[in-house]
Amino acid sequence: MASISEIISNPWTGSTVMLVAVAMVFTLGRYLMSADQLPLPPGPKGLPLLGNINDLPCPGVVESYHWAKHKDLYGPISSVTVLGQTMVIINDAKIAFDLLRDRSAIHSSRPHQVFAGDLVGFKNITAMHRYDDTWKNQRKNITKVASSKASIAEFDKIGEVEAARFLFNLLRAPDRLNDHIRHEAGTVIFKVTYGYQTRSGGNDPLVDLAGQAMEYFADATVPGKWHVDILPFLQYLPDWFPGNKFKRTARDYAAVVDKCRELPYAFTQRQMKEKRHKLSYVSQAIEASAADLYMDHVNKWSAFALCLGGADTTVSAFMSFFLAMMVYPEVQKKAQQEIEQVIGRDRLPMVTDFPKLTYIEAIMKETHRWHPVAPMGIPHCSVKEDVYEGYRIPKGALLLYNAWQYTHDPETYPEPDEFRPERHLTTPDHVAEPDPRNYIFGFGRRICPGRGVADNSLFITMAQTLAVFDIEKPLDADGKVIEPEIQYEAGAVSHPLPYKISIKPRSEHHEKLIRSLEGMYPLEESHVEELEHVKWSNSRPK
Repeated sequence: MASISEIISNPWTGSTVMLVAVAMVFTLGRYLMSADQLPLPPGPKGLPLLGNINDLPCPGVVESYHWAKHKDLYGPISSVTVLGQTMVIINDAKIAFDLLRDRSAIHSSRPHQVFAGDLVGFKNITAMHRYDDTWKNQRKNITKVASSKASIAEFDKIGEVEAARFLFNLLRAPDRLNDHIRHEAGTVIFKVTYGYQTRSGGNDPLVDLAGQAMEYFADATVPGKWHVDILPFLQYLPDWFPGNKFKRTARDYAAVVDKCRELPYAFTQRQMKEKRHKLSYVSQAIEASAADLYMDHVNKWSAFALCLGGADTTVSAFMSFFLAMMVYPEVQKKAQQEIEQVIGRDRLPMVTDFPKLTYIEAIMKETHRWHPVAPMGIPHCSVKEDVYEGYRIPKGALLLYNAWQYTHDPETYPEPDEFRPERHLTTPDHVAEPDPRNYIFGFGRRICPGRGVADNSLFITMAQTLAVFDIEKPLDADGKVIEPEIQYEAGAVSHPLPYKISIKPRSEHHEKLIRSLEGMYPLEESHVEELEHVKWSNSRPK
């Protein structure tokens, strides 16, 4: 996909000259409006009018790594401006709390991203919605369900069942770790959100659809990637205009987003009409809204947000967990010892064991810290001008908080690249280091409302996996150990690059324990065939 800098470097056709000329006039207007004011936070010197167009992350570069360099170069708060759009990079956790939590009335909105918001449609989803009454209602819906004791108990029960099924899927095909994780995460989130039962032992259409929608979300929301976000008038130019391939991409993305939002919601509505539905987020929300059209819009988009936010982030966390257990076998052994001391060898850990398994909880925290699933979060936007430590933050500025930098600050977390769960435990010789969940779930009014449910889901799968499996580095054809590379991909949600791994039952006793789960948790009938008959229509506002 062509970026702004790529367009500018093209041959000087008449159309391109016109594009750049209009952009310069647009940017000059912004520049003149900002003259004679307090300085912006420090940053690299930009080109005339075009600004810091060459200082944005290159394609494929992990954004958090790129922006972390700013801390050494320019200090804990810095900025870049591209064609008049200012981005403020926050590389210090205290500043993030000062601005995004303590001044949340100013900095809790979301930027107007033409590509992701208007053209693809993500502007209506909770995570991207501007700060207004509709966002408040979406958030209220999610918080009410995600924090009630009855709902959490039901969600925990679902998590325990699907964790058990994950174990015997892993026993059958240990070489398909990523597929099993995606299936477990998708099954839990679709059952919790829509009461939908996925297909067992194979690809499920809704899980695949959600994965594709999340991939598009991660790509569409990268700050600075889409030139139409900085030059909004481009959306009105014809498709043949140079650089306007983004319009076809947006249409392709929007088709997936619309189907992923509408189809499962229509499925739940159909089941409720026939009184065959299971308790879910959507069923509770619909019953509470009494066929109100506005609340139907709120319910639909908040459900889509819950589903999209829960599935892919869980996959990223689990893949980091398995990578860490392979690279740090001493951590794995210590965890297994704790499980056997607290639980024994004849049953699996349950959610109720959470408070007693302190080292497992420390592993979960360290997984969050080692590589946050959303290293740069989602940008905040200032609704009015602000001043911080003598620096001006303009109205409409994008605030990018670098959660990865906070969890890798050596002053807070010594040896930050090492996976050390002990750092989260208080002993006579050590005070526990700050809980990384204070940073990785967002800030202020935008903090993730489903973080408690997410943690319970992570805990139960991590604990049960460690109880019965040994996770090791694989061997090549010559019997030599294959050393894994710890590398991550770019994107709003960052996953480890694919790696090979060896996963085996710890003993015959543990294998028998895994196989016994099939009798305890028999497979449920899938809703895939019924889904094929569900009719849906696109209700997305234009």
